[in-house]
Amino acid sequence: MIIRIYLVLLCSCMARGKIGYFWHITDIHYDPKYSSPGNTDSMCWNIRTDIDSGGIRPARRVAGIFGNYTCDSPWALIESAVLAMKSNQPEEGAEFVLWTGDAVSHNSEMSEELRLQSMKNLTDLLSHTFSSQFVFPALGHEDLGLNYSQQAIFWKHWLPSEALQTFEKSGYYTIEQKSQKYRIISLNTNLWLNTAPGVDNRVSHHHQNQRTGAATGNDNMDDPHNQWSWFEKILRAAKDKKEKVYIVGHTPPGVDERASGASLLQDSHNKRYIQLVRRYASIIGGQFYGHWHSDTFRTIYDEGVPVSWIMMAPSITPGRPNFPNNPGLRLYKFETSSGKILDYTQWYLDLQEANAKGRANWQEQYSLLSYYELKEVSPKNLHDLARRFVKTNDNAFTRYYAANTVFLPREVAHRTGCGGALSGTCAHQHWCSVTCVNPGSYSDCISLNAYALAKGCSPTSRIYIALHVVAALGCLLLSR
Repeated sequence: MIIRIYLVLLCSCMARGKIGYFWHITDIHYDPKYSSPGNTDSMCWNIRTDIDSGGIRPARRVAGIFGNYTCDSPWALIESAVLAMKSNQPEEGAEFVLWTGDAVSHNSEMSEELRLQSMKNLTDLLSHTFSSQFVFPALGHEDLGLNYSQQAIFWKHWLPSEALQTFEKSGYYTIEQKSQKYRIISLNTNLWLNTAPGVDNRVSHHHQNQRTGAATGNDNMDDPHNQWSWFEKILRAAKDKKEKVYIVGHTPPGVDERASGASLLQDSHNKRYIQLVRRYASIIGGQFYGHWHSDTFRTIYDEGVPVSWIMMAPSITPGRPNFPNNPGLRLYKFETSSGKILDYTQWYLDLQEANAKGRANWQEQYSLLSYYELKEVSPKNLHDLARRFVKTNDNAFTRYYAANTVFLPREVAHRTGCGGALSGTCAHQHWCSVTCVNPGSYSDCISLNAYALAKGCSPTSRIYIALHVVAALGCLLLSR
């Protein structure tokens, strides 16, 4: 009997494989000019205004040691975050770190020299803290004040020679974990950005001319820097080798769930991305992005069936114009032999408390499976979770909304896209953004909700529920 139990446990462990962990950090937005006594109305810089020099000193809002909800990150916040990663990982350590871009400040006037120094300081901090692990970086749009070869110099100790060859030329690369049958594909999503004026005022205009293939010596706007052909070639090879793939990048497809339809990828590139994910969904173990600064996810469908998911981790910086959040870090748990994602733990810093006490106390915020009562991380379960957002007898959206802003205090939450009010309209907006990764289908999903409200439908009425079903079908069909 004892032998039988032992064999069952042994077989179970062998089937499940070794458990590993990796960190995901994003949107650090380090501002070397940040000053803790700085004025929050002046990017938290310690400067005097014309009014100050004229003898009339207005009431100033002081920035704080670890940051402010209206400004980019100080070094104290970044250092505390990296130290928290080191001290809160499992005893066996993390396998690697995903770093998905926007490392430097939003400040478009920052000199190239200061940008270089900022990137070097961040790279050195991560290198010294995780000396025995690899960090796999992806470029954000705010990181483009430097050319690819300059970035490669900083990151060459993390990237093997084959990865460096493509990164130096075009800013993307792939790394194969040969002994463990999974592969990381790091995309340069800046090549696919929509550069039309006014698309998103949170994108620095300073680097607008560096985001297209034409601006960097490539006239093929259908496939800037041949990233699409390279991407599909890597996916095809991974499928032949039966490898699991992690797709990593800065700007995800779809729309900003807090900004009523703001999207950044060009429609043609957004559509092509979804098509490729559908085609290779069987080998894609996860998609990991940043940029929106919020804690959210997306589901991708094929013929009405959820086939893949995208996770967006919240930013380290608390500052994001109009839509702030507490700083966040994420630790994923996965099966190293298969690449299957098993769970993640979200960590956060209560920024107001940290500034008040002068000490950064990073805390465990939640575990994905237990927080949302999920059995496993799968496209079907995340699809079902999104459906719960619009059910009046379910608290899933309340919990999701608290996580989305990283437990933002109530007095600050009014700045978020839904105004801090958990209304049916707010839930519908988030539901549409999660399930409609095509911007056109998202707009149609939102329009159906507006129609229901115009007809005076309550969230519990049958017509309102029917419209949600129609909206869901629209998302599935129009995103093809």
